[in-house]
Amino acid sequence: MPLISLDDDEQRWVPTHVNVTVLRARGLRTKGKQGSRYVYTIIQVGKEKYTTGLVEKAEEPQWSEECSFELLPGLLEAGGMSSNLVLTVMHRVLIGLDVFLGQAVIPLHKLDRHSHSWLKLHSKAGRKEKERGELQVTIQFTRNNMTASMYDLTIKDKPLRPKEQPPQRGSQCRLLDRWKWWIKEKS
Repeated sequence: MPLISLDDDEQRWVPTHVNVTVLRARGLRTKGKQGSRYVYTIIQVGKEKYTTGLVEKAEEPQWSEECSFELLPGLLEAGGMSSNLVLTVMHRVLIGLDVFLGQAVIPLHKLDRHSHSWLKLHSKAGRKEKERGELQVTIQFTRNNMTASMYDLTIKDKPLRPKEQPPQRGSQCRLLDRWKWWIKEKS
């Protein structure tokens, strides 16, 4: 199912944000002394980056950390480098540069509204491919910080008569005011 088109009445659902949750990793390469691991993940969309917390000495590190990236208009149609979600797993080193453990690059335009999967980690581009482990992530597209299902429900609401219109101060307050008005009308 393509992400940005709906067949019902030729509506287009275009997300404004992508929420990424890094859950855990398995099968990572060991880089530290005596087989220790001090790992973190860098999540990147375009020029924006988020770094998870450091997990120390874990065979299978667990983060369960979520971040949200705003999607610029037309980003998903562009198909360029900036429309990729890049997840890079690193090993923290006390002295010197941190060590690359693996990377997964996912084109955003190929994802469904909500995906939950294990992603295979790959070597850097141009390097010999090695077994680098897997990263479990959940990726969800949202619009104006609402989930896709919430957005779909608001579209199908009947139009209100002019005398029943709730206050409309601005786009950020509109949804909250609408819900307050709706609850008031129902009680």
